[in-house]
Amino acid sequence: MMSRKTGDAICTWKYLGQFKKLGVCAVVVLFLWYSMVPTPSMVPIWDLQDEKEEDLSGKIVIFAATNFFSAPFTNSNFQECNLNLRNACSISSHRAHFSQANAVLFHSRNINSKEISSFPFPRRQEIPYVMVAYESPYNAKLETYKDFFNWTMSYRIDSDVFAPYGGLLRNSELVKVNYAKIWRSKTKGTLWLVSNNNVNNKRKKIVEKLIENGMKVDLYGKVYNREPDNCPRDGAQEGCDERFQSPYKFVIAFENSNCKDYVTEKFWRKAEQYKMVPIVMSRKIYKDLGIPDNMYIAVDDFKTLKEFVEFIENLTSNEKEYMKYHKWREEFRIAEANQEIFGFCDLCQKLMDFQNRTIPKKSYSSLIAWHNEENCDNSFVDRYL
Repeated sequence: MMSRKTGDAICTWKYLGQFKKLGVCAVVVLFLWYSMVPTPSMVPIWDLQDEKEEDLSGKIVIFAATNFFSAPFTNSNFQECNLNLRNACSISSHRAHFSQANAVLFHSRNINSKEISSFPFPRRQEIPYVMVAYESPYNAKLETYKDFFNWTMSYRIDSDVFAPYGGLLRNSELVKVNYAKIWRSKTKGTLWLVSNNNVNNKRKKIVEKLIENGMKVDLYGKVYNREPDNCPRDGAQEGCDERFQSPYKFVIAFENSNCKDYVTEKFWRKAEQYKMVPIVMSRKIYKDLGIPDNMYIAVDDFKTLKEFVEFIENLTSNEKEYMKYHKWREEFRIAEANQEIFGFCDLCQKLMDFQNRTIPKKSYSSLIAWHNEENCDNSFVDRYL
């Protein structure tokens, strides 16, 4: 009996070994398949089905050669522009509109050099080809694209089309701010919501060091596997985010990269919608954008993290000093992406100007030379660790 059981066991492991080999082969085949066959969100638009054709005569037509990640570029991008621009410009990915396009739009994360070389339309030298890059150099996935692109559209001030995640617009006159109401609503200290820890600037280590130095921080998000009570990431009730976040005096608004002009919605939306004071890593990035000094607090203003923590603690209980960080609201208001003069509103206006030939022609010999990691500085973080 023992012999038979042993034989059965040997036989079983033998076949299991064969199945194991088959399983490994299957995994390899699947990996190669998904590596070589692009997913629907990443294939160029010219490999996708046509949409319904519209009559765009009389319009400034922007031909979207790619999606924006998994979603198409649409005319909703013009919703917050002024009425003239909303009526003037239209986005289309219909092949029939390429010949009447006033610009061709590509998103950096949905394209590469190989696909560019197979672009199925003849080059139109008279119109700008525009590269959209909203990500930092670490994530934008740009390549050289020698002299293929004429304009850049990104969060950087020196882009041809300035498309920040948000920005400040000056009020026509000073606005009265109800400081007492803001202070009464602020019943909590500091919040950090973070979903991604695969970053280059060690932001999680900095926050952990702040906590070691006595700072009280409420930690939420995927990184900490913690969602707010009654406000889950999926299926949250309307207004839930505001009810959850607005009571906080401060929000840690560390970006995933410390790069030139890279300030995302985590800064703008928290300051505008929830009236929180953002805590940022490096003052220079925000100062270069013309953001008032009293709109945020920068860690690198302090010699040590202990000094920084003490400063925040004093502000937390000092109404007069804390409210100085809301003084900017009298003079400025925040516009988010694609509002007023930003993003697609700026693109539409520039295309109108380009038609009138007030903008000279040019091309980029190398996009990667323009937007690369040399525009970032994460080194200052090390002095605190």
